[in-house]
Amino acid sequence: MRKSIFISILLIIMIVNGLLISFIVKKQNSISNGTLNEYIVDEEQIKQTQEESEIPAISETDKNIIGYITIKKIGLEKAPIADGTDLVTINSYVGHFKESSYLDGNICLCSHNRGGKGAYFGNLKNLEQGDIITYITKYETKEYVVNEIKVIDETDFSVIEPTEDNKITLLTCVENIGNKRLCVIGTQNN
Repeated sequence: MRKSIFISILLIIMIVNGLLISFIVKKQNSISNGTLNEYIVDEEQIKQTQEESEIPAISETDKNIIGYITIKKIGLEKAPIADGTDLVTINSYVGHFKESSYLDGNICLCSHNRGGKGAYFGNLKNLEQGDIITYITKYETKEYVVNEIKVIDETDFSVIEPTEDNKITLLTCVENIGNKRLCVIGTQNN
């Protein structure tokens, strides 16, 4: 009798472990496949990651920085941009979508809007059409005029697709609505 109980418990433990491993592998695959899941997370994940990781100090010699963004209207002055949209990156920097352009076309960036040091887009919701976004790289500085502000679903990938025209797309969460994103689009100021 004892032997059959032991075997039953052992089988249950093995099944649970198998399910957990399957879940973890699926989650890692969805992230590595380049989906927006890299930056679509809930508030608890953000807090946990910020508490667990050491956030590096940002300096002028930081090798991760690929550029800066300034939006004077909302008090954002020279926020550092780094390549990537994973939690470690956007806990310290404005994240650049690796599949988007760096200089011409559709430059796509994201940031937190609250919850820590990397919450550079906290006042993005206060932008209006006609406001200026300045994008600075070591190659050139570009100005964009905000011409579209909208709320999109977290799964709307169309906003990060490449374009012929020069524009900048900024994304952040909509406060207290986990499946929505605020999307601000600016076109290059000629």
